Amino acid sequence: MKSALSHTYANLISPLQALKTSQQSVKGIRWWILGLLVIAMINSYIDRGNISMAAPLITEFFNLDAEMKGWIFSSFLLGYALMQVPAGMLVDRFGIKRTYTIAFIVWGLTAACFGIATAFWHLIALRILLGVWESISGPAGNAYVGRYFAQHERGFATGLLLSGSKFGPAIGAVLAGALLANFSWQMLFILCGLVPLVWVLPWLYFYNKQETIEAKQQHEEGTLENITSEANSTVPLSKLLKNTKIQGIILGYICYGYAWFLYISWLPSYLFDELGLSIKETGWWSGFTYGVLAVVVIAAGYASDVFIRRGHCPSKVRKSFVVAGFLAGSLILPVPFIEDPQHVMYMILIAISGMGLATANTWAISQTIAPRGTIGTVAGIQNFAAAFGGFFAPIITGYIITLTGSYMAAFVIAGILMVVAIFSYVLLVGKVETIKLD
Repeated sequence: MKSALSHTYANLISPLQALKTSQQSVKGIRWWILGLLVIAMINSYIDRGNISMAAPLITEFFNLDAEMKGWIFSSFLLGYALMQVPAGMLVDRFGIKRTYTIAFIVWGLTAACFGIATAFWHLIALRILLGVWESISGPAGNAYVGRYFAQHERGFATGLLLSGSKFGPAIGAVLAGALLANFSWQMLFILCGLVPLVWVLPWLYFYNKQETIEAKQQHEEGTLENITSEANSTVPLSKLLKNTKIQGIILGYICYGYAWFLYISWLPSYLFDELGLSIKETGWWSGFTYGVLAVVVIAAGYASDVFIRRGHCPSKVRKSFVVAGFLAGSLILPVPFIEDPQHVMYMILIAISGMGLATANTWAISQTIAPRGTIGTVAGIQNFAAAFGGFFAPIITGYIITLTGSYMAAFVIAGILMVVAIFSYVLLVGKVETIKLD
């Protein structure tokens, strides 16, 4: 009898030990994969931002005015916005590895093609295509964090992921400034498009290794389901869009996207045209600003997780950081009324980097409220909202500059929208909890 009980206990405990060992292995690999997702995010923002850094040079080459430049900046967001929700649904349907691998290769080749563009419409077409393929980065990255990181880990993990969207412009600005000072603008696009393609090799290596561990775990555990499985979405998109929390995220991120894409599109031109910085100085100052923003994003994500681990309400913690970040972003309002260029630069630094307090936590909120199997779709909805708002920012700013010869109204609009975003998250998103759909 004792022997039988021992045998039964051994049969019971062995799968649990195997599961624990397997999960620990996945937990180690997941940080490598997250690191690669950060690198890919950095690359995507370098590729999409190079056009802004090269703007002073391509303006003369293509004989562009402010309105034409606005359309070039915004055309990226046309493809990017339209593909966000489909990209999220593709991630939920076909998985992260397959969709990201294909998209990364094609967007690198597309970015390189800017170096052989010879007409205004070439730039427009390539920007749209670049937006289409880079649309996968947000939904896939957030889906990975949502599936492989627990609630008390998501702030830091999301902060690391989204730091790529801030380190990208930072590194890209400095890199582009250096390359443009020594090479042609065409070579800038060719090098930045082709060299990063080596990323695919470690990406496939680590993701295949993770899948092998998960397959072994599923074999040992039979039909046991765990939090890391990539479940397909069974929730209709229409139901998600009718939910008040989703609507609050959409409105908030339309406002956020407008301000963010205003900065990454027009900040280099503002520093060059209005404040009189050189191309190299513009690169360094833009890079420093985005670098500080990236640090704030990571720190805010980590700090929010610490508060949650210490027993504070996750909903209140996440929303407090979001409100603080959008409030800091609204400080762009007084910039047009400051005369000292140095003070202007400091205020821009505070306003842009301050938005980082909100960034990681807005995405952690989305990962938390998303019904099971819809994280990629919800991330796509959120990114679509940001891209939708961002699409209009460069165009409207171009018209404002043409009509007034000043950036004043553009900055005022961005500041007001940051205030609207605060009310959106406080009143519409409400308590941060998983959406329950009938």
